Amino acid sequence: MPEEKKVKANSQAGDKNTEAAINLEGWKKALADYHNLQKETDKRMAQLNDLVLSAVVLELLPVFDNYETALGHVPPEQKNEPWVKGLEHTMKLWENFLREHNIQKIVTLGKNFDPREQEAVGHINDSQQADQLVVQEVQSGYLYQQFVLRPAKVIINNIN
Repeated sequence: MPEEKKVKANSQAGDKNTEAAINLEGWKKALADYHNLQKETDKRMAQLNDLVLSAVVLELLPVFDNYETALGHVPPEQKNEPWVKGLEHTMKLWENFLREHNIQKIVTLGKNFDPREQEAVGHINDSQQADQLVVQEVQSGYLYQQFVLRPAKVIINNIN
């Protein structure tokens, strides 16, 4: 009889060990699933943040454009006036905002036309310049993490 009890006890212990191993594997799988869900949620939140930032910046870019235009029209004799200094200071704040949010101006002048980043709104025909060269920027374009937020509007040299 004592031998039967040992066999039964060993059998029950083996069943408990097997059950514990199955439960441990299930727990490990659930933990891995949870970590994957956390990573996916973090990724989606980052994408949502990027989308919201892009939308806000797109709304603000016309204000930034107007500051650029205003500074470009200041008469030379008024460059040292306090109101001009105020505009310049505000412009620097805008530039810092864009830089801090990884928003970069698209460089266009003197470059070849790139339809992925630029929109041609006009052309000239100058045989002295290279074909498809950007000769004037009508409106600045901007990139956010290598994605085009707003294409630059440019005038290109188009030799027919």
